[in-house]
Amino acid sequence: MRKRKITGILLLATLIVVVALTQGAFGKNDSISVTGTWGGSELDTFMKIAAAAGVKVDFNTTRDLNAVLAAGVQAKTLPDIAILPNPGKLQELAKQGVLKPLVYLSKADLNNYARTWINLGSYGGKLYGVYFKVANKSVIWYNPKEFKKNGWTVPKTWAELIALNKKIVAAGKTPWSIGADIGWPLSDWIENIMIRTAGPEVYDQWINHEIAWTDPAIKKAFQVWGEIVGNPKNLAGGIDGALATSFQNGAIAVFQENPKAYLYYEGDFIGGIVTSQLPNVKLGEDMDFFAFPPIEPQYGVPVVGGADVFVAFSDKPAVKKLMKFLTTVKANEIAVRNGFLSQNKGVPLSAYPNIVNQNSASILTKAEIYVFDASDLMPPAVGNQGGLWDACKKYIQDPSKLDSILAEMEELANKNY
Repeated sequence: MRKRKITGILLLATLIVVVALTQGAFGKNDSISVTGTWGGSELDTFMKIAAAAGVKVDFNTTRDLNAVLAAGVQAKTLPDIAILPNPGKLQELAKQGVLKPLVYLSKADLNNYARTWINLGSYGGKLYGVYFKVANKSVIWYNPKEFKKNGWTVPKTWAELIALNKKIVAAGKTPWSIGADIGWPLSDWIENIMIRTAGPEVYDQWINHEIAWTDPAIKKAFQVWGEIVGNPKNLAGGIDGALATSFQNGAIAVFQENPKAYLYYEGDFIGGIVTSQLPNVKLGEDMDFFAFPPIEPQYGVPVVGGADVFVAFSDKPAVKKLMKFLTTVKANEIAVRNGFLSQNKGVPLSAYPNIVNQNSASILTKAEIYVFDASDLMPPAVGNQGGLWDACKKYIQDPSKLDSILAEMEELANKNY
């Protein structure tokens, strides 16, 4: 009897443990797993959003997301959600059949997003991703006080920008500061011009090497850029000065007490870099930006940049709840109050902490075309150092060699695609 009683107690205890684990009494099964590269303030912001959604999250921060997900696909041990850095990875995983389509997101959920964001998150006609934390790399920085003092107005078209450039030179001043010691800020110029002169379809063909680097569309983008960088008088320090300047110091040169130039192109993150070095510079007063202007009217004012995208590997109720919440104005308001930029049109500009973030959000939400940084989506040997970055430097050094520069890029692309 005693032995039978002990056995019964053990069976009951085992059953209680199994039920407890199944129902999450030990704090595991009531959480969902999320994997991404986010840490620090980014992760803190996300955890606030998850808490507001009423979802418990176990977050795995990794610096080698591709390897982690590749291993997960092989071992069938994928997280519930991953935060991917670009649409290329989403397309790859969707093609492998491991992503869950977000069929539970209604038209009302997606009503505040331009069609471009739906397209970027889709594969094979199904939606797989919700984009979050967007970057805007289509702005040109200037000092409003200097513009007012010199009687200059903010240009609204490329033709007006070139006219302003000439006006500044005629006044005996230097229009542009460019930090060209590393090539990625230069490739950003080409990307912004390419999307404005060739449009999104050709831009994608360029990324995928479906057109040759010697194609007239690519050549034209460089030549349009040459209207600025082709004349050393337009650049602070001339050609040699630009090639020896970092992108950070290139920006500072425009906003220091005795400016070396009056215009600087780069993304909306430059404000923080400059004000950390020049604490007396006030955003919105001494430092502001305008949208990189349109060139061909039919393409309007596109935005080039980057964004993270949430994708799901499971259909758990908590996964659906979080993915749906990410599309809400409430979730995006939490994000923008903590330094993120949102493409959600329902977020009021007043939710942003400063005028510069508000201006960037205004440009972003009005854009009908948003494309990812092309060099980031090309094979690294083509898009990065040794490839496009260096091609841009060579062009600044000698624009007359454009044909041979593009022929070299085509040869490089043929080896790496």
